[in-house]
Amino acid sequence: MHHAAPTPDTPPTPRPPFDWDAVYRGDLRDIAAPDPLLLSPAESLPPGTALDMGCGAGGNALELARRGWRVTGVDLAPRAITGARAGACARGLAESIQWVVADSAVWRPDTGYDFVLSSYALPPRGPARTATLTALAAALAPGAVLSLGEWDEEACDWGEAGDLVTLDEMRTGLTGLGLEILHAERRRVPLHRHPGYEPHPGHELPPGHAPHPGHEPAPGHAPHPAEDHAVVVIARKPHDTLGTPR
Repeated sequence: MHHAAPTPDTPPTPRPPFDWDAVYRGDLRDIAAPDPLLLSPAESLPPGTALDMGCGAGGNALELARRGWRVTGVDLAPRAITGARAGACARGLAESIQWVVADSAVWRPDTGYDFVLSSYALPPRGPARTATLTALAAALAPGAVLSLGEWDEEACDWGEAGDLVTLDEMRTGLTGLGLEILHAERRRVPLHRHPGYEPHPGHELPPGHAPHPGHEPAPGHAPHPAEDHAVVVIARKPHDTLGTPR
């Protein structure tokens, strides 16, 4: 393991929050290609309602809407949502997607969704991550599916302690929230691309994220790799046969 997980006696050292809004331009150039791996569980489901938590500029949400889903996209970066909204309008999908600027650790669903997606968007380990996982589980309607991808703490050679996740942590956390694990694996996946990002002094993308392939790294910086190690978990909320509240 590259990073020792914090314990109750050694909590993660607080750091200034990353300025995700600086990653985006707020227009169509921000929209990245959808993630076929994390969207694949939706292919076997009839189109219904979907939640994309940490949607960025909306590449996955737009693809779900194109397939006939009614989507809610949540992200804390206002410019990401501005670009996502522009993309929905340009594709004639504005009526199919509701965009929300909110922190995943604070936002709470007011309905149940048939498919929930979390694409490399969990906060660092601690109360914010716990609150986000709780919100993801609460957002699932009975029988609904969660598709979650995060960077693998046991294989990636970057990040501070608590930034990334382990497979056991995700399995334990999600089963503790009442979900059934359908599939869980560690695997290599492409880096997240931010096609609208323009490198500028004092601001760099965090590891696991990369600009458009046409952007060369700053002098003295190593080239961005094409892939890195991830944890991917597909889970389902069981049907409540006793009829107790969600």
